[in-house]
Amino acid sequence: MDACLDLTGQMIEVIVGAEKHAPFTIHENVICASSQFFKKAMSGDWSESRSRSVRLADEDPEIFHIYTQWLYHDTFPVQIDSPGVKGNAEYLLLAKAYVLGDLLQDGNFKDAVLDAMIEKTTSRLSDGKTLFPVGPVIRHIYDNTMESSEARRLLVDLYTQHGQGDWLRKQACPEDLPKEFLYDLAVAVLDKRDPLWGSTPEPCAYHQHKADKSICYKNRLAQKPRKRKRV
Repeated sequence: MDACLDLTGQMIEVIVGAEKHAPFTIHENVICASSQFFKKAMSGDWSESRSRSVRLADEDPEIFHIYTQWLYHDTFPVQIDSPGVKGNAEYLLLAKAYVLGDLLQDGNFKDAVLDAMIEKTTSRLSDGKTLFPVGPVIRHIYDNTMESSEARRLLVDLYTQHGQGDWLRKQACPEDLPKEFLYDLAVAVLDKRDPLWGSTPEPCAYHQHKADKSICYKNRLAQKPRKRKRV
């Protein structure tokens, strides 16, 4: 445990989940020092303060476990280095952890989650490749955060700076890509575009004849005899 943690004082119980709920016993001083949500819940004349118990019925015990591990050890108990969809499972866990941090009003935890995401983008998987968050991760962040969320900005920056078309063509389902994300991405790409990039497109760039310029209608026009002007 971190030597700076205040492990004095009372314990509180946090019951997480609905049907398959799980109880967590946590030092009040530790969690209240990090989470504004718990600080408010345990102060004043609230029922939670009197019973020393907080219920989070809509939250996932697995994700709250990630939070408690970070509280006490400053680490995340998830590390999946498998390629493909399985490897993206860790990104989804981190996305859910970020949303939990939003609820608990724990800014340091949210910052640590985003740092873990960034670190994962630079880590080599078992197949030697790097992996970036795809559809379900983007959907979860955009469905559960505000427009000003730093997590949204991170996703847009990752796609703007490192993205490839195959990320969307091969690894994403259209239903998993919120229109808000696509809008944010389009704006970011346009803002990043070189203003000096060819202002006038190549003459046949959008013609039906594709690469065969010999059949371009402009050639026919050029071959037509010009009418002489009468003097």
